[in-house]
Amino acid sequence: MSLLAVSGLTKRYRRGGGTVAAVDGVAFAIEPGETLALAGPSGSGKSTIARLVLRLTEPDAGTIQFEGADFRSLGGSALRARRARLQMVFQDPLAAFNPRATVARVLDDPLRIHGIASRTERPRRIAALLERVGLGADLAPRAIHEISGGQRQRVAIARAIATRPSLIVLDEAVSALDVSVRGRILDLLLDLQATERIAYLFISHDLGVVRAVAHRLVILDAGRVAESGDARAVIGNPQSAIGRALVAAAPRLNRTTAP
Repeated sequence: MSLLAVSGLTKRYRRGGGTVAAVDGVAFAIEPGETLALAGPSGSGKSTIARLVLRLTEPDAGTIQFEGADFRSLGGSALRARRARLQMVFQDPLAAFNPRATVARVLDDPLRIHGIASRTERPRRIAALLERVGLGADLAPRAIHEISGGQRQRVAIARAIATRPSLIVLDEAVSALDVSVRGRILDLLLDLQATERIAYLFISHDLGVVRAVAHRLVILDAGRVAESGDARAVIGNPQSAIGRALVAAAPRLNRTTAP
């Protein structure tokens, strides 16, 4: 059984006098410990799919099966409990978090909300989470706006893993970072996946990054799946027009290098 399976996923928005399908009949599955990447041009539906999977936006049609449950049918406490297993890392954690909140507060919230640790246990758990993502416990009292972009993204990852999820959605999670910091964050994600068997839904416009981390790749165009398959195979020999355009737009992409 797949960890996550979506089928017929559809979301339409009103525009002008009619409707536009931001996502149109999309289907894919993710296995435990696997990275599935979504790539495509701006407006292809990548971020909308992320929001639909997380139920931050409700789809107009389609099914979402997560850990064997009908995710769309859950509500109340059942939905909150299941959401502990499905987390997200955004492109800009400064926008996702209260920038004046401390690192400790950001990490304390999921532990408290999901009843993972008592008040007396939480400082120790926060220190352990910071250490797990390569940060020191001395960062805990600092405000989010006072730390660097790379540190903020590590805090965002620490927050995501606090609930011991089986799947993390990463929406352009490294695109705002400089190259050296990006590489270290990708190494951290790969290490977490190897040790914790976390699966990733990895959304990116950068096929070089996709090739480095993804097992499989889905290329989207205008809300539909244009092609999908093994990430190296798709990048090395794209079959769709949009796939060829994405590869052509990445001139430094070395297609002979394995991820």
